[in-house]
Parts: sequence; C-alpha cells; structure tokens
Amino acid sequence: MELKTIHKKKLKEADEFQQKILNPENKKRYRTFGYVKKNYLTKPELFVGAYDNNKLIGIIFGYIKRDNVLLGEMAIDENYRGIGLGSKLLDFFEKQAIRTGKNKITLGALDNAEKFYMKRGYKPILFLQIRNSDVPLNYKSLSKYKIIKETNYSDAKRLFFKAKYPSNTLKNKLAKLFHAYNAIYLFKKSLK
Repeated sequence: MELKTIHKKKLKEADEFQQKILNPENKKRYRTFGYVKKNYLTKPELFVGAYDNNKLIGIIFGYIKRDNVLLGEMAIDENYRGIGLGSKLLDFFEKQAIRTGKNKITLGALDNAEKFYMKRGYKPILFLQIRNSDVPLNYKSLSKYKIIKETNYSDAKRLFFKAKYPSNTLKNKLAKLFHAYNAIYLFKKSLK
C-alpha cells in the first residue's frame, strides 16, 4: 500500500471514487468538482490517496478555512475497511496539514465514524444550523448547554456547543429546542 498526494491528472478519478462511496444516491453535492479542483490547485498536498498496486482504495480531501484545515471528505473502498487503512490515511493527512502552518483540523463526521475520530484525539462540538426566521427570540437562555460560538449568515444562524462525547439524544433534543434544520457533530484537533 502507498500513501501519497493525488496527482492532478487523477483528481477527477479520485472525486468520482469519493462520490461513489459518500454519495451513492447521487444527490446534489455540497462541494462541486469545480470547488474541489480550485482548492486542489492551491493546496494539492491536502488531497491524499491510498493505493494498492496503483488502484485507488482511499482518499481524504482537505481545504483551508481561515486558521483551520477542513477535512472535507474521507472515503475508503469497502474491501479495505477494518484493517487500519483509515488510521494510516488520517496520519498521513495530519502530517500534510501540519505543513500548512494552520492551527487545527476540523471535520464533520457521519454517526458511524464519530468513535473513530474520538479515538484519534478529535474533540466533538455540536453544530446547529437554524434558519434566521426560525431562531427563537430567547435562544441564548433556552438551554443549560453553553453556546461556545455563534455565527450569522444571510440564510441562517449557526450555533456551536461544547460536548464531552457525541450523543444522538442531546443532538436531537437541542435541534428540536432551537428549531434547527441541521444538527451534526463537528470534530476538532489541534495541530500544535
């Protein structure tokens, strides 16, 4: 097995690989291939692949977001899961991320990957998105859970809550309480 930066000529193939695994229903993409390519051209070292005899078997795509490296997509061929490939790929990616000079890695994880990131030293943060028209007037006093950060965009307010561990019960409770249309655990890890 070989871990390396994805070659520019193989970026489309790597993108199709991750879409096949992460978006099998072919729903509308969050990040278009144009966005992926544009970011690749600025920081190709954050687009890494795992290869078995030149066959692509895993990828991580990373993006620079202010003082963070965002781990945007991680996908592994189902025939290569459960053998430590995810850990090796993440180790390689983290070394590449350190070279960018950024302070931390941030990512969003599917429920089935949360334990993996916790074992790797990532700390969970509950992230809620609420349409501006749905934000409760008293949102700051609605819960005993402290809002550690909030951002305002033209379409929505985003609230961040510190969490010791991912809990679907807490996620669902706060999503309902705050009228959130999206609730997910983000994970952060310091690079320093």
